[in-house]
Amino acid sequence: NVYRNGRAPSNVDDINADEPLVCAETGGPYKMGGPLWIGPLHDVDVVNDAVDRLEAAMANDGVHPSSVPAHPLHTAKTLHGLLVAASEELPNAPLYHLLPNLCSAVNSATIPMRTFRVALVNAGYKASAYHKDPNAVKTDAPDRVVWDVVRAWCKEHPPAERKGSKRHQKGEEKGSNAPINGKPKPDVATMILSREIRTEGIDFTIPKGFEEGRRKGVTRWALNPEANWGPKKAASGSNRTKRKQEEEEAPGDGAEEPCAKQTKTSG
Repeated sequence: NVYRNGRAPSNVDDINADEPLVCAETGGPYKMGGPLWIGPLHDVDVVNDAVDRLEAAMANDGVHPSSVPAHPLHTAKTLHGLLVAASEELPNAPLYHLLPNLCSAVNSATIPMRTFRVALVNAGYKASAYHKDPNAVKTDAPDRVVWDVVRAWCKEHPPAERKGSKRHQKGEEKGSNAPINGKPKPDVATMILSREIRTEGIDFTIPKGFEEGRRKGVTRWALNPEANWGPKKAASGSNRTKRKQEEEEAPGDGAEEPCAKQTKTSG
């Protein structure tokens, strides 16, 4: 939920002004964050113009016919993919959902991204990818519709049950937290999947011509340019301690091994 100036909108479903705002799926309290920009992220005309210029340059050995820039861009392919991805995403949806996180919350394998987007479109909403993350989806559908799609998928593809711990053998529900006031608290997956699906028209069938206008052969999320590219993992404290210990124990160059201590005895 996005609240302008910290005020809850009056048209949000299932919100009682006399009660604290909680998640409609789990009953947990909201985490507040911000401020954040909720307007359009890109000027679509500028992005499309940049894509056209790059494509004209790539067709001319990397140099635009107008000779601006005069030298080829070595990152033209990567830049082209980034701009194409930005041009295809919804302009009025500032936030996004990470599909693996949604599915992980209900212990389900990740829904194929194209299948998830088509289910939202078949339900009457818009959906697109996000230029920064291939696992993200942007949509104008409310959160309850997004979760309804997840619930519908889990009905067709039941997720594996989470393994119970010793606590659950004592009478608590599987996946639950510690009891509150003597009563077991159900896990998040159970609470989400037990709710009724209220959205009509959820269908995972991909219709003919879906995303027909999407550019083909474009690398939207470029991989690293070479193996082992980027900063290395920082050394851990245990490795530094072990290395220091080895240096202290190792004898120096030309140094003699320490002799056993001799004791003087009286005759």
